[in-house]
Amino acid sequence: MPLKEGNHTALIGIGLMAGVLQVIAGIAMYLASVYFKPWSILVTGVVLLLCILVGTRWYSVKCLNDEISYKQALIVGVVIAVCTGAVYALYNLISINLFYSGFLDELVRVQMAQRQPPESFDSLRAGVSASEIAVANLIRLSVMGSLLSALCAFF
Repeated sequence: MPLKEGNHTALIGIGLMAGVLQVIAGIAMYLASVYFKPWSILVTGVVLLLCILVGTRWYSVKCLNDEISYKQALIVGVVIAVCTGAVYALYNLISINLFYSGFLDELVRVQMAQRQPPESFDSLRAGVSASEIAVANLIRLSVMGSLLSALCAFF
């Protein structure tokens, strides 16, 4: 059973909800001062994985009469991942430019502490912008989610 035209709205809705959940996780990590910890990417990955699993299952039950092929599950997972990345990228642009004015400086300080030999703040800061972070997160979530979807679709 192919993905039906009328079900695209439901699928995009699942992806947008997954993106909102990823934003909530990001805000929670930032407020808990763990956003820049090396393991925080694992939290992001777990949230994305759960969204793909739950979203694919919900879509299968509600839109495909509980019958889903590998290809359909893969498509659903990839759409969820790309939507999640898009929502998170939009959140990055809005939040960094309007609410977290010190975010980029904080990011650079974390990068400086990890670099050997250390680079100057100004040289690192010159290479960091909200749009670069947004695009990187869009790509990261889309690629990671697509890979997770390829694995999850087997189940």
